[in-house]
Amino acid sequence: MFKDILYFWKRKIDPGFKVKKNDLVIDIGSGDKPFWRGDVFFDKLALADNQRITETGVIQNLGMFINGDLLETPFKDKAFDFSFCAHTLEHVERPDVAIEEIMRISKSGYIEIPNGLLESIDPYQSHLWFVYLNGKKLVFVRKSKKMHKVLAQNNLGEEGKAWTQPGTPFIRLYWYHKIEYEIIDVLKEEEKFKPVFESKPNGGSPVLYLLLIRFLRLMFYTRKEDLNVLKLKRHRH
Repeated sequence: MFKDILYFWKRKIDPGFKVKKNDLVIDIGSGDKPFWRGDVFFDKLALADNQRITETGVIQNLGMFINGDLLETPFKDKAFDFSFCAHTLEHVERPDVAIEEIMRISKSGYIEIPNGLLESIDPYQSHLWFVYLNGKKLVFVRKSKKMHKVLAQNNLGEEGKAWTQPGTPFIRLYWYHKIEYEIIDVLKEEEKFKPVFESKPNGGSPVLYLLLIRFLRLMFYTRKEDLNVLKLKRHRH
């Protein structure tokens, strides 16, 4: 249990203590379990909630929430000192475009994404990619319809995962200035697995998590009094 708590701390809490108190932080794909240190929370409300574990839906009342698409955000270049992007890139059709956009709007950040080995053990219906870490490089491999079907039919379930799950089920990457990545997609369009979107979330509630992050914000968060969405957004001509 201590190991699980430590891993949770490293994933969800510690990144917030690695930034300065006055740094401007954006949580990209904030969803139902937002990053406690975020100043701006960015998500696409038009997407279904089937990829979320809880039934809460997107949290919009923690800080400044902005609705939008990661592939084309409204923000200025280097508007943020730090970006937090967890369990988002595996859902997007163009992770290359998303990563370039993350680098454009932020100076540094933290990325978390399911290990491709975990996806093989327990394939998720809204994940489009197997993702692996080669040194500091994120390698995305497009999932095919046939592959997803075979993996889903051989899903080991919770008991199986207990003894087959990799020691680090999630890739955790801190980056500065640049994110190294590679996209491997040799499939024809009709061969590609497409996400199954449902309007009904998977169930559960993040009450304890939300209580924890509100406590952390109360104790350690510095409110940005001059935070203005107009100053963050770029002006298009």
